[in-house]
Amino acid sequence: MRKLVSIIVPYKNERESQLSVVLSSINNQVGIDFSQVEVILICDGGYKLKDISIFNIFDNINIKYYYNRQSKGPGFSRQFGMNRAIGQYYMFMDADDQFHFTGSLLEFFNVVKDSGNHEVIIARYIEQYKMQDGSFRYYTHPQNDWKASYGKWFHADYIKKIGLSWLSNLKIYEDTYFVGLACELSTDIYYKNSVVYIWLCNSNSIVRNPKNQFHQQLHTWVYMNRNYFQFLRNKKFSLLQKDFNKYLVELYFKESNYKPVDKNEYNIQNQLLLKENKDLWEVYKDNLINDIQNYSKNNQKYLNQSTENATSYFKYLNNI
Repeated sequence: MRKLVSIIVPYKNERESQLSVVLSSINNQVGIDFSQVEVILICDGGYKLKDISIFNIFDNINIKYYYNRQSKGPGFSRQFGMNRAIGQYYMFMDADDQFHFTGSLLEFFNVVKDSGNHEVIIARYIEQYKMQDGSFRYYTHPQNDWKASYGKWFHADYIKKIGLSWLSNLKIYEDTYFVGLACELSTDIYYKNSVVYIWLCNSNSIVRNPKNQFHQQLHTWVYMNRNYFQFLRNKKFSLLQKDFNKYLVELYFKESNYKPVDKNEYNIQNQLLLKENKDLWEVYKDNLINDIQNYSKNNQKYLNQSTENATSYFKYLNNI
């Protein structure tokens, strides 16, 4: 029997005690019909659970557990879960996170009950981060977040209709690819102004562990965008040119703020991206420098940052 939602939870090295936090967060939801919920727990080549029956204490949920010997990243595991899900909607949770409150799932159930099905349902989430003095701060992300998978439902039939899947060889920026495309191609997004999810601070996570140099992995970011543009091109998406223009402006500021950890691969990926999108570059290149300068004046993240290298950046791209 088809469920309303499949909650897919990849993990790698979390032990039973850590996994109990996210699972109890699901189990303790109120006001919903748990027969309409399935939980899929997937090990991404890390710690294999000794005995899944330890989670029988969570009497509201039935857990499907899968162990993959080889680690291929959260994107692969989420796709693995989707391929086995029987829910009308997909929802993704990280193993080191939890719902914000016990009525989080009810918020989504009520959207479907009151307004019918939607291609994507987006609620809000809180990000917990650590200060240098060891204390924690919290940031509530806006409703129009199209990058993180947190606090969102994706209709399975819609995802299948557009032919979208997680990129199996992306271990970072995998959310940006999947969520961005699902939202950008959708004509039916329901925004729910409720905070339902909390992204807890884990210093060992892929994004937050300094050893991973996440923000310096620009070659992977370019590779992700290559695939992003190709997907939109195949769909004959009318805003492809606009997306391409915005990407090149943002790439300038990313490169200015974060030194590429693999400069050679970064150059290779840039070459391939511009070759694959030569038509878009020819249309846009005369406007690039001006847009970089305007972006610095108007964008909050890079407000008033120097654009003195914009000319050399243009020459770099133009000579690839």
